[in-house]
Formats: sequence, structure tokens, C-alpha cells
Amino acid sequence: MDLKRIAAGVVALTLHSTKKLLLSRKVVITFLIATFVALVMGYAGTQDLGGSLEDGTDLMDRLILFFFMPVMAMIYGSSLIRDEIDDKSITHVATAPLDRVYSYIGYYVPLTITVTVSVIVIATAGFLAFFVQKDVGTEAVEIYFEFATLIVLGSIVYSSLFLAISVVFKKPVFFGLFYAFIWEGMIGSLPGVIQKISVKHYLRSIGSEWADYGSMSGFEEASGFGDSVVVLVLLTAAFIVMGAYLFRNKELC
Repeated sequence: MDLKRIAAGVVALTLHSTKKLLLSRKVVITFLIATFVALVMGYAGTQDLGGSLEDGTDLMDRLILFFFMPVMAMIYGSSLIRDEIDDKSITHVATAPLDRVYSYIGYYVPLTITVTVSVIVIATAGFLAFFVQKDVGTEAVEIYFEFATLIVLGSIVYSSLFLAISVVFKKPVFFGLFYAFIWEGMIGSLPGVIQKISVKHYLRSIGSEWADYGSMSGFEEASGFGDSVVVLVLLTAAFIVMGAYLFRNKELC
């Protein structure tokens, strides 16, 4: 198969999957979470807790990076391929002349796009609810774009992880819940070296190089910027390779 046909097949699957994900019923979950985050941060914004920039940064850190980003990747990613296997809609992929490795990429790209869009919607809702009440100028805008960048990076890594999970396990949601809530939520918060086995540690380490406010700016246990980037790139590549290999050899029909 020539490169032109491969590219056409990947693009077609990417567009189909992106449309399917963005128009799925899971979008309701995104807006419910965005409403929740906006209410929490909006209420926090009415309280005089001290430094507005410090408080806003910490809320974005805890609510978005700490919790909802891996959760949203789990919601969309852990069931993406499994749902299509269960409802037999994956048959056209299994029987298509396109190598399944490329088909897998056609799932990964739209998943990353969807997770990024969903988490940015949630983060934007919370950011506006908190900072529109504060007279903080351009510093708040800088905070927003710092977190937007971390969201993009996190979505790339978490999407590769949870898509691979959807191929490995028959009930990927259970493992996804364990990883999002226990592994990232608990282990990623423990002091010491153990937190380095969580994705969140490396995202916060990168963020600590940019952040001027909040606990992230003083993240004493942060890994080096370059080391964190390398770890995230290697993790993403490893998850994609593992997922694509298993998907290629899996009985789908």
C-alpha cells in the first residue's frame, strides 16, 4: 500500500473518530464537569483567601492537572476501541486493507484532540469563573496559557496510555478508574521518589519551570525540565507502540 493511500485511510478514520467522539453523549459529562469546576472556582473567587494569583493557580493545579485531566482521558480513551468491538462497528476497520497499526493511529489522534478540547473547556470554565472577579491583569492570562500547554502535553500522554488500556483489557474502565483515582491521585501525591512513577509528577515538573505562582512554582521534588520531557516522550511512544502491536494482532471480530 502506497503512502498516499495510507495517509488517506488514516485521515478518514481520524475525521470519523473525531466527529464520533466530539458528538457522543460523553460530551454531556464534559459540560457537567465544566459546570462543577466553574461553581467551585467561582465560589472560591468570592472568598478573600489572600493572593488571587496563588489561589487561582493552585485550584487549576488541583482540579485540572491533579484530577480531571486523567479522568477525562480515562472516560474517552478506555472505552473507545472496546465500545466498537462490543457493538461490532469495528468490523470495517478489521476488514479494511489498511494496516491496523495505521488504523490505531487513526484512533489515537482523534482521542488526543477530544481529550484536549474537553479538558480545555473545563479549565476555561473554571479559569473565567475565578479570575473575572479579580483584577489581576496579564498575569492571569499567562497562567491560563501555561495550563493550556500542560493540558495539551498531558492529553498526548494520557490518551496514549488509556487507548492502550482499551486494547489490553476486556473491562478497561475498571483499570482506568484504578489508574486515574488510585495511581495518579494517591501515588502521584505521596512525598519522595515514589511520585516519579506517575505522569502527573513530570507534568508538574515541567509546569514548575514556567509557573510564578502557587505550589507548583515551588515544587521542590520536581525533576529536571529536560528529563521530564524525555520521560513523557518515551512513555507516549512506548504506549503507542504497545497498543498498536496488540491491536494489530488482536482478534477484533
